[in-house]
Amino acid sequence: MALSKLENYLTNQNEKQFSNENFTDFRRELLQYANLYYKDNIVDFSEVSLGGMLLDFAAIVGDSLVYYAEQQFNELDYTTATDPDNIVKHLQRANIKNSKASPSSVDVNFTIEAERDPNSPDYDLKPLSQELPVIKAGTILISDSGIFFTLQEDIDFTEGGYKVEASEEDGDGTVLSLFLTKEGLCISGIITEEIIAIPESNQNYFSKITLDKDDITNIISVIDENNNEFYEVDYLTQTTLFKKVKNSNDNYMTIMPVPRRFIREEDYITGKTSLRFGNGNGKSIRGNSFANIEDLILPIKNKDTVPNRLSLDPGTLLESNTLGISPAGNTLTITYKYGGGVDHNVPAFTINKIVGQPIVTFPDLSIDDEDYEADVARIIDSISVENTVSSVGGTQPLTLNELKQQIPNTIKSQTRIITQEDLLARILTMPSDFGRINKAVALDNLYTNSSKDLYIICKDSDGFYTEASDAIKSNLSTYLNEYRLIGDNFNLLDVPVYNFGIRAKIKVKSGFDIESVILEINSRIIQNMRFDLLDIGSPINVNQIALIIETTDGVDSIITPKKSVVVSKTDSDSFFDIEQARTFTYQKSVFNPQTLYKDGLIHPPRGGIFEMRYTAKDIIIASV
Repeated sequence: MALSKLENYLTNQNEKQFSNENFTDFRRELLQYANLYYKDNIVDFSEVSLGGMLLDFAAIVGDSLVYYAEQQFNELDYTTATDPDNIVKHLQRANIKNSKASPSSVDVNFTIEAERDPNSPDYDLKPLSQELPVIKAGTILISDSGIFFTLQEDIDFTEGGYKVEASEEDGDGTVLSLFLTKEGLCISGIITEEIIAIPESNQNYFSKITLDKDDITNIISVIDENNNEFYEVDYLTQTTLFKKVKNSNDNYMTIMPVPRRFIREEDYITGKTSLRFGNGNGKSIRGNSFANIEDLILPIKNKDTVPNRLSLDPGTLLESNTLGISPAGNTLTITYKYGGGVDHNVPAFTINKIVGQPIVTFPDLSIDDEDYEADVARIIDSISVENTVSSVGGTQPLTLNELKQQIPNTIKSQTRIITQEDLLARILTMPSDFGRINKAVALDNLYTNSSKDLYIICKDSDGFYTEASDAIKSNLSTYLNEYRLIGDNFNLLDVPVYNFGIRAKIKVKSGFDIESVILEINSRIIQNMRFDLLDIGSPINVNQIALIIETTDGVDSIITPKKSVVVSKTDSDSFFDIEQARTFTYQKSVFNPQTLYKDGLIHPPRGGIFEMRYTAKDIIIASV
């Protein structure tokens, strides 16, 4: 009878489960229950009695069960988890992969010496086109402190965009050779290679191999003994990747199937990186043959009518419905880069050596030329490197608690374009090999609600805004198509660029040097207005420009009305500067500042952007 009462009592107490009750709370409730139902059998429940001992034992059991139950529930939530193994599982579930020490990056100046084109005018410092090289990605540099840096992108001198300085002159002052300088992005780290044999017995298993080095930042290539390449994907069910195709001077993006693929797994505690492969056999792919096609067409063979919809399973052709082809029975050559940390942030002017020979090609230099080898050797020997700024980005590995703080943002991130923020994030993070979009904005179409106008703009080698090429637009369309919703339509449009300048007349107070006051105004406008940060659709704040001028020490007043402070610059304003031996050019787009002026702001026309090209030439302050 007493047992039945106890069961009924505990059943009614379910609502009190996991209420953080402690030993004292349990003992008090047990004592109340014992006095109610067992007072005829046990009279003494003091701490030194047998009844008190039973109460203590029961309270301890209850306290322990609640503790472990609540602890387990806490470990299910990444915000309250404390056990390292459970935190690692939460990190793996969130697919966080930036736990390693990060490398440092810096733009390095690559300088070559080339002969001047003797047929060019005296004022035009133009090099011989056949002596312009392409310094290839993969060229390795080293800093004074022993940190290795690798060039990430080709530096193509044939495309222009380099700085020119005179190198050698003859007795008459005629320039004979030139120094050409161009920047290239370099990232720290050491490139190494591992050769690993995968046992045949791993067939039908998801093979996993762990690499030797810590802090691996990039898997460069994974190639088996038959020269088949395995590609890194985000998840093994991902069957395609973006591939770069070189066409003339442009890189186009295409979708490539990847039957051979792997994912990267990280050990957040040891810092090791592992590669996990699929488990398919890929017999038809290795034999370069498909399944019997007759088997697929038998259902419709010898029929007068053919259904307009026929379901086909691609896995039937590939003889594989698994998560990628297994490398079992093959030897893999894995090339990767590793290394990072705060010590990779080296100071300026400390990266000045090339390790070994640079990787260089000469597209316009004929191998049949008599002096080919001598010219190549001379130009390669002239290559020098120097970082004019410090490298940045190197950090130490994150702790588990620091990684745990990244889980909320990672969980909220979307692999589809839902909001406008998602769209802009995808555009601005498109792989740089396929073109770089500098700014973008999505506006509602004026004529339909079913599409949006997507304005995009790039920058040229001189840092000026320019229209995106057809190749970049094609790549962006291919890239966004993999993430957009089915009903989303985007019209890719060029951003009209409106060049402008500032002209103002001022009255200087007596006792002040006019030239010094004007120089101070120019400097303050450049530093405070930051016209280089204007976005698409951002206005020019004339009120702020006027305030800067008025508050400059020595300025008595502004003579020019606010509506006339900003002036339009077009291609008709282009000019040649004899001192600098260069042409200053402007865009063709024109705008009327006085018409667009409203309440001290000048807004660009729809989808447009303002650009001040030459701050030293376009800001003209005069004194009356």
